[in-house]
Amino acid sequence: MAFAVIVLWLGQNFAVGAEIPVPPDFSYEDTKPLGPVPFSHKFHVTEKKQQCPDCHTKPKLFEMKKLAASPKMKMANLNEGQFCGNCHNGKKAFATKEAKDCARCHVKK
Repeated sequence: MAFAVIVLWLGQNFAVGAEIPVPPDFSYEDTKPLGPVPFSHKFHVTEKKQQCPDCHTKPKLFEMKKLAASPKMKMANLNEGQFCGNCHNGKKAFATKEAKDCARCHVKK
């Protein structure tokens, strides 16, 4: 159902061949004891040349619904290659396993 709504919305709002707008930035807040983790779609799309299916369909790392994956997103999951850890593994992008890397994602409030 959600997929159908997205397809209909895209069809109504964008001409054939037009670029899909980049979703706004957001922040994962359920990250205690560390600070929140901001996420920039714009950075990942424009700088890193990612496309929506890279995270939302193949493999399906994240739901299209904002923050749908956050309740089960834990560092152990990332270290097993789930969620952000699919790319942030030290091969595709910086790893998240070392304590020295915490501040690369987590920001102080």
